[in-house]
Amino acid sequence: MPKTLINFVHANGFPSGSYKTFFNCLPAHHTVVALSKYGHQKEYPVSNNWQPQVDELIRYVEQQLEEHQQEKLVCIGHSFGGVISFIAACQRPELFEQLIMLDPPVLSGSAAFAVKLIKKTKFIDKFSPAGKAKVRRTHWPVGTNIEALFARRSLFKPFDKRCLHDYVQHGITEKNNQLELVFDAQVEADIFRNLATNLSQYKNKLTIPATLIYGTHTDVFPHEMFTKFVKLNPKITLETIEGGHMFPLESPEAVAKRISEIIDKN
Repeated sequence: MPKTLINFVHANGFPSGSYKTFFNCLPAHHTVVALSKYGHQKEYPVSNNWQPQVDELIRYVEQQLEEHQQEKLVCIGHSFGGVISFIAACQRPELFEQLIMLDPPVLSGSAAFAVKLIKKTKFIDKFSPAGKAKVRRTHWPVGTNIEALFARRSLFKPFDKRCLHDYVQHGITEKNNQLELVFDAQVEADIFRNLATNLSQYKNKLTIPATLIYGTHTDVFPHEMFTKFVKLNPKITLETIEGGHMFPLESPEAVAKRISEIIDKN
């Protein structure tokens, strides 16, 4: 079976290495490439509606296609990554064979208009996780058992233990005689503050097969947000899978199996 080139785009705050176990669960005929962190290059500063990160994604995809001598690839994006992957596929469809969005924060209609107004005020830090991100603890003494520390947090409790290990391995580094987050907390906050509210302008602009999968227990937005968004683009198929917002890191085998089935079907 010929190899399929997959570009994976991470959720905000989770470097791509956090998904190592998930990647390893994909069949051998899938080759995964992934930029480690979005929003950290000075050429692509985070700004409104994440357009610089869309540009960053497009540039990376162009480089990977050239390097792997491919004409197109499959793009999979989780959360923030799903949104910028959708926008990139609308803007540069010739680069993509297929799109899979995992629990993306997709806003449209009146909800998008309301958030667009909130983004112009300080209340965006209360509406979005930006408020927590900007005051997030970013360093610990060397020798701290970060894995055990994080395992007690509500966000990480449902994680597969291997995925939590991956996050610690790739999301924490020893620097300046302390342990530090790899993903800059202020970049994370800025990404949350600049939530894409312009998705309605891409109505009927998606021309490639696409699937949006959301977790049965996701709490990012009310589930009807996904239904409203999908109505903007008939190319998108809507599915659910067991789990919360971080389901790729909660059930890596099950998610990898379903994604592989979707890719191979199309």
